[in-house]
Amino acid sequence: MFDTREEALERMMTMRTNKVNKKNVEGRRFWSEKLQMSFRSNWEIELAEMLTELGIKFEFEPQRFYFRREKESYLPDFFLPEYNCWIEVKGYMDERSLKRVKLFKKYYSSETSFFLYEKEERELALKNPAILMTLIEVAREEMKRK
Repeated sequence: MFDTREEALERMMTMRTNKVNKKNVEGRRFWSEKLQMSFRSNWEIELAEMLTELGIKFEFEPQRFYFRREKESYLPDFFLPEYNCWIEVKGYMDERSLKRVKLFKKYYSSETSFFLYEKEERELALKNPAILMTLIEVAREEMKRK
């Protein structure tokens, strides 16, 4: 995706200014010119664009999961239908988010794969977007062990 770290940083700075000019669409305030879609964060834009460049089809926030007993719900960021894999983008993991991720894993980890895209994963992917395939495969292997 990027030939140098500087190109990646320049793209990141450009994306920071790509806030949606229209009224927020369901809380999505960031706009990808390349994909013509709105997102909730620049990290989500970066990931969506990398997935697209790798030829990986994704759905953004396609399904909310309800945990009635725990009185919680969870809306994962990305679903990769070809891989049956969910990805959650997290710049900061607060207690409520952690609770939701744990509930999702508890109830769905045996039927679908999942991974968190946090700071470390982002740094690796910006240097080498193909690393996303490795993360997807690791998540799929974890699901098989459940």
